[in-house]
Amino acid sequence: MFGLFKNMAKYNGNVNLKLNNEYQISTEDNPRFPGVLVYLQLIDNAWAARMSEDEAAMYIATLYFCGLAKAGYEDEAVELQGRIISVANFCVPKGIISQEKFSDFAAAIREAADKADLTKTCNLT
Repeated sequence: MFGLFKNMAKYNGNVNLKLNNEYQISTEDNPRFPGVLVYLQLIDNAWAARMSEDEAAMYIATLYFCGLAKAGYEDEAVELQGRIISVANFCVPKGIISQEKFSDFAAAIREAADKADLTKTCNLT
C-alpha cells in the first residue's frame, strides 16, 4: 500500500517537472491552469490509463492547449503547440511516447485549433 503511494507521488512529481520544464507550463500560480484538484485528477486519470510520465505530461499539456485555444489565448496556445511538437519530435521516434498516444493528442490539438479558428498553427505530423 505504501509502495503504491510512494510510486504515485514520484509519478505526480515527475509529471509536474516535465510540464514546468519541457512544456514551460507553470502549474502553480497560473490562473489559466486547472485548479489543484482538477490537476491531480488529470494525473490520476493518466496513472489509471497506464501512461508513462512523458505521456501523462503530454496528455495534460494537450488538454491545457485545448483550454487555451477555447478561451481565445491564441498566442499562448500556438507557443505551447510548438513545444508539444518539439517534445514529440524527440520522444516519439525513441518510443518514449507511443505513436498511438501522440496520434490521439495530435487529433485533439487539431480539433481544438479548428474549433477555435486559430489563425496561427504549427503542423502536427
